[in-house]
Amino acid sequence: MLPSDSYSELANRMYGHSQKEGHRSYPAACFEISLLVQAQQRASRKEVALFNQLTELFDWNMSRRQRNAYSKKMETGFTLVLTDLTQTILWTSSNFLTMTGYSPMEAIGKTPSFLQGPKTDLVTTLNMRESLRKADFVKADITNYRKGGEPYVCRVQIDPLFDNQGELTHFLAVESELK
Repeated sequence: MLPSDSYSELANRMYGHSQKEGHRSYPAACFEISLLVQAQQRASRKEVALFNQLTELFDWNMSRRQRNAYSKKMETGFTLVLTDLTQTILWTSSNFLTMTGYSPMEAIGKTPSFLQGPKTDLVTTLNMRESLRKADFVKADITNYRKGGEPYVCRVQIDPLFDNQGELTHFLAVESELK
C-alpha cells in the first residue's frame, strides 16, 4: 500500500510529463481506477472475513454452503443486517450505506423500523413481526426511507439463526432495493 504522498510522486514520475493543466493522462486515470477496484476488493474480503468470524463467535448452525451464499450476496451488492432477538441491529454490511444513506454505525443499536415511514405498509410489517416471533423465514417487499427521506422499495429475506444447540440467537436479513 502506498502512502498518499508516495502515490502523488509515483503518478508525477510516470505520467507528469504528459499532463496538461486540468487534465489527466489516460494511463493515470486507469491506474487510479485500478487502485480503487483493488481497495474495494480488499474491503469486500475483510467484510466477508468479519461475517465468518461472527458465524464462529455466535456458533451458528450454518453449513459452509450457507456461509458462502451469504458472502456471495455481500459481494454482489446485497445488504446484510444482523439483529438480536429483539430486532436490535448489531451489524450491517457496508452496502447498508449505499442503500439507505445511513452508515452502519448510525444503524447499530436501532431496530429496522427506523427506516419505515408513511408509505410503509402496516399489514406487511405486522406479518413480518409475527413470522419472526415464530422464528419463521420472512420474505417481503417493504417501503423504507433513506436518510434524506426518499422512499424506496426493499425486498427483505430474513433467516432465523440458530446455534449448534438449536437455540434461536439472531436474525439475518438479506436486502436489496427493487428498482
